Amino acid sequence: MDFGEVLSILKNDLNKVEASIKENFQSDVMLIPTIGNYLSNGGKRIRPILILISSRLCGYNNGDKHITYSCVAEFIHTATLLHDDVLDEAEIRRGSPAANMRWGNEASVLVGDFLLSRSLTMMAEVKDTRAIFYFSEASRKMVEGEVLEMINPFNLNISEEKYIDIIKRKTASLMSASCRIGAILGKRLSTEEDTLSNFGAKVGIAFQLVDDLFDYIAEEGKIGKEIGKDITKGKITLPLIHLYNNASQKDRKLIEEIVKSGDIQDEDFNKIIDLMKRYRSIDYTMDKARVYIKEAKEGMSSFNDSLYLNAILSVADYIVERDM
Repeated sequence: MDFGEVLSILKNDLNKVEASIKENFQSDVMLIPTIGNYLSNGGKRIRPILILISSRLCGYNNGDKHITYSCVAEFIHTATLLHDDVLDEAEIRRGSPAANMRWGNEASVLVGDFLLSRSLTMMAEVKDTRAIFYFSEASRKMVEGEVLEMINPFNLNISEEKYIDIIKRKTASLMSASCRIGAILGKRLSTEEDTLSNFGAKVGIAFQLVDDLFDYIAEEGKIGKEIGKDITKGKITLPLIHLYNNASQKDRKLIEEIVKSGDIQDEDFNKIIDLMKRYRSIDYTMDKARVYIKEAKEGMSSFNDSLYLNAILSVADYIVERDM
C-alpha cells in the first residue's frame, strides 16, 4: 500500500476533517478566517491521518470524535508553524509567502494564539480529560523543544543525544499523542496505547530527521519552504552535527568559520553540502531516520494484520520516502 492508497481509504474522514478545520476557523473578526483559508492550502495532514488510522485500527467507529481530535492536532501544529515562522523570519511556507510576510508578525502570532484557544474549546466540548491531558502534554513538550533549540544557536558542540531529545519534544510529541488518541477512542488497553504512542514518537523523530535533510539537499520548489534556513538561523541539526563530529581539524575550522560568520553565502552553503557528501553525513541522517521507522514498525507486531495496520505502516514508510 502506498501513501496515495492510504489517502483513498481515509477520503471520507479527511473530507470531514477539512470541513471541521474550515468551520472552526470561523470568526466575526474577518482577518482570522482570511488567514485560515490561506493556511488551509498545502500540507499533508500527517497528524490528523495518524489519528484517523489509529482510531480505526483500534476499532473506533461510533461517532466523530476522531474528526474533532484531528482538527485539534492540526490546529496545534499550525499554531506552532505560525509562531515558528515569526521567530525564524521565514518567507516561504508550503510553497507560498508565509503568513507573517503577508499580514505581519503580530497577525501571525495572534492567529496562532486563536488556534490554540480554539483547540482548548473543541477539547472541552468533547469532555474527554485523557485526550485533553495528552494534547496538553504534547503542547508543553513542543514549547520546551523550541526553547531548547532557541538557547543553543550556532552551538556546533551540541551532542546527537541532545538534539534527538529536542526533536522528540518539538516534533515527535504531537505525533505520539495523535497515535495514542486513537487507542483512547477505541478504549484499548494501556499497553496498546503505549505501543501506538511509541510508534508515533519514532515516526515523529524520523519525520524531523528527513526534514533536517530537506534543508540541505531538497529542491526548494518541491518542499514548499526555503532551503538553507536552518544553518543561516543557527539551527544545528543532525546532518551538521554528524559532519562536525567526524570532520578533520582543518574542515572543522572551516565549518566553524562558515556557521558563525552570520552571513552565509551560496558559495559557503555549497561548501557545507560538499563536506556533508564527503563525510557521508547525509547518508548517516537518512539511515538514522530509517532505523527509527524500522523500530516503529516492529513495535506494532502486537496488532493483528488488517487494512488499517497496513495503512499506518505505510504512513511510516512514506515519512522516509518523501521526494526531496
